[in-house]
Amino acid sequence: MNATHQYLFDTARAARLGDPPPPAPGTHDLAVLRAARDRRRFARVLAGRPARGGLRTALSRAVLFGAALFGASRSGPSRPAPAPAPCRRPAN
Repeated sequence: MNATHQYLFDTARAARLGDPPPPAPGTHDLAVLRAARDRRRFARVLAGRPARGGLRTALSRAVLFGAALFGASRSGPSRPAPAPAPCRRPAN
């Protein structure tokens, strides 16, 4: 049973009992995501960290750590990539 089936069962039950129908699935999804984002930002402020930019900073750290781990430099590869071989059509 998925969310739509459960919603239809709950709507039929509410109509039979005279209760108001439940909200449709997905109605409050954006509000929940916004509340979770705000809670994370608030927790960061309480901890003394910047409220924004945490994901980007963590990803840049991961990239730098990975480059240091594998011995690559940040500027890119030390040798240029080889030129691709010319494409030749088969003879008829």
